[in-house]
Amino acid sequence: MHRISSLNLLSPSLLTFLMAAALPQIAFGETAPVEPAKSDVRPPEPEKKSLAKKPTTGAAPVKITHGRTLDRLEASVNSSIVLGSDIARFRKLQKLRVQLDPLLSGTIVDRKIPNTDAEIREFLINELLITQQFPVSDAEVEQEINNIQNNNHIDRATLRNALKDQGFDFDDYFELIRISASKQNLIGREIRPKVSISDTDIKNYFYNMADRNNDAGRSFHLQIISVALSSYKNTKGAYQVIDRAVADIKNGEPFEEVAKRVSDHDSAKNGGELGIFTEDQMLPSFKKQLKDLRIGHISSPFESDGRIYILKLLDLKSADSDRLNKMKDDIRNRLAVSEFQHQISLWQERQRQVSFIHYAGQSVVKELSNR
Repeated sequence: MHRISSLNLLSPSLLTFLMAAALPQIAFGETAPVEPAKSDVRPPEPEKKSLAKKPTTGAAPVKITHGRTLDRLEASVNSSIVLGSDIARFRKLQKLRVQLDPLLSGTIVDRKIPNTDAEIREFLINELLITQQFPVSDAEVEQEINNIQNNNHIDRATLRNALKDQGFDFDDYFELIRISASKQNLIGREIRPKVSISDTDIKNYFYNMADRNNDAGRSFHLQIISVALSSYKNTKGAYQVIDRAVADIKNGEPFEEVAKRVSDHDSAKNGGELGIFTEDQMLPSFKKQLKDLRIGHISSPFESDGRIYILKLLDLKSADSDRLNKMKDDIRNRLAVSEFQHQISLWQERQRQVSFIHYAGQSVVKELSNR
């Protein structure tokens, strides 16, 4: 199992803890009993019909029976459920989630506080999709906690007392470690292999974002495909050839091969190699196309001086290369975080497509017909 960094679980002076407690496992369509606090325990009273609250829109009813409040069902996710108490528990532990949940950063519940019940419910639904796909056994959780204890030279009693001092139960902590491990497994097995940040990605970010307004000393390494309008019966015919060239490039044919086959420019025999130019050496129409063009990408076809052009930006350099080198690691980290979040969103969307997710108050028949 992918290891969790134990240092993330302890602050210099006190223990910090992971995420919300496990969701109660009861059958969909039932309501789960929530016991009152010990100080509020009273002898059972006869059931009073008038005590049952009316259902609220979009949620299963809350019932009060023999002095016990029955939980409200919010949603089901395959064989698991989200209850009203899970939303309350999330709020109780939200500050700990902000510090320690490996997938919380960048989500709506991280950016916006306080959160609505609906926002928390969606977060918990996504969390269930992860824990269902990456289950973690009790033995694995015990191993993680033992590693934490060993690395920080504490025993189980010390851990339990520290949790108690902060107002948390060990059972909650145990389940929070399980959820964190599930998320780390998702990251290690499904997400990280798909995240790769190249030097080209870093340059594109630098020149299009961090250094966007600084054009001093920029030079562009270009390839070109170009056809003369005079070589064709009409403009439409010339554009048909160029549009077909664009399609071939997007379908994977090397730019160089397309240039040799299509272009009637002098550079065609060299695969469209045009060389390196500064902005002062280029036509205004070229400058316009290159303003937002990213390294490794091609421009849209454009006309200039009786010809149609496609440009490919092979590389971009500037007099500010020292600044780029200083920012490279920071940019790589930013891009990696963004791509991680993107890949996680894609994974969650795929799981939602193949999972049965039902919201309280929703028609099951209607929902199935929309799948």
